Amino acid sequence: MLSRSEGVIDLAWGHPSDRLHPLVALKPAVDEVFARGDIAALQYSGYQGYGPLIQSLAGFLSDEPCYTGPIKPENLYIGYGASHGLDVACTLFTRAGDTVWVEEPSYYLVRQVLIDHGLNIVGVPTDERGMDVAAAALMLERGDIPSPTLVYVIPTYHNPMGTVMPTDRREALFDLAEKSDFLVASDEAYHLLHYGEPPPPPMAAYDRSDDGRVISLGSFSKILAPGIKLGWVHARLGLVDRFTHAGANFSGGNNNFSGAIVDVAIRTGLLGEHLANLRATYRDRVGVMADGLASALPGASFHVPGGGYYFWVTLPDGIAASELERQALEAGVTLRPGPAFSGEGLFTDCIRVCFALSESDEIAEGLRRLGTAYAGLRGATPA
Repeated sequence: MLSRSEGVIDLAWGHPSDRLHPLVALKPAVDEVFARGDIAALQYSGYQGYGPLIQSLAGFLSDEPCYTGPIKPENLYIGYGASHGLDVACTLFTRAGDTVWVEEPSYYLVRQVLIDHGLNIVGVPTDERGMDVAAAALMLERGDIPSPTLVYVIPTYHNPMGTVMPTDRREALFDLAEKSDFLVASDEAYHLLHYGEPPPPPMAAYDRSDDGRVISLGSFSKILAPGIKLGWVHARLGLVDRFTHAGANFSGGNNNFSGAIVDVAIRTGLLGEHLANLRATYRDRVGVMADGLASALPGASFHVPGGGYYFWVTLPDGIAASELERQALEAGVTLRPGPAFSGEGLFTDCIRVCFALSESDEIAEGLRRLGTAYAGLRGATPA
């Protein structure tokens, strides 16, 4: 974010725009923490997280239509965000040299988390319905690829594709995890950001095992503010117990102060109001981006997402994402090229553009600039 250039419209980074940070709205929540003399907010945390937040979050999620309630407090662990949850899962459930399967394409920044743990990363074919579980089953049957200890998926409003894994594939993925003895780490940072019909329940809802096969990773970064640095693990009791008793928790636990603020935000309705505003704002931006892409990139194809932050665009033959990225930057707009999301350098004809960071008028202008760059590559007159 510090490297953003003046005058350049940013459609690359997956961050909320400045005006969507609830700076003024959160102040009463911060004030209340001090006004009620909540010393616990400044003390070391319990191993599972800040107790009142665990309770209020369970109630909040239980009331959301994209969850299947009730969510019990004992099925939640409070951490620092979805990526932190994955990092702890790797510490607890993998060893260096183990294999992790990921969607191809997948969230590009998560790869370093897996590399840091010395894990072997294998890509699994992914389409408009998420990870191709049938293809994964065939990969296991062939036996020429190391079987996974962990499978990382983004089933809801996928980053970068914006797609949603339907119920039948979620069930099939759990069944495959049971059969083949691996853990599913489901990154659901965007699960609550739906702009129409709610998505299927989180992956943890499909876990019918006794000790747990699925961890659903949630985050307040996308629904409140990234600087809060809090998230949650939603899983069967046995898995939550493993997170709760991770060694790092014994030396102080997690962020009680942020937890106390978020607890007040939930109990006073602030989080619900903010989430409703985000949904309305992003719904409008989806329309602006869909119209702008259709005008700017004739011949390209894309899916209009029902939630999340991103459009995934496939360019027509002869247009390379890397070259369009270069030309677009010269025109004053940024994007993320497809190979960034592939461990094998695939998707050279795809780009990801984000509608969360820029305002609607900036999105429209950014796509106009992108259209100019695109037309230059095609030798055509911009629309």
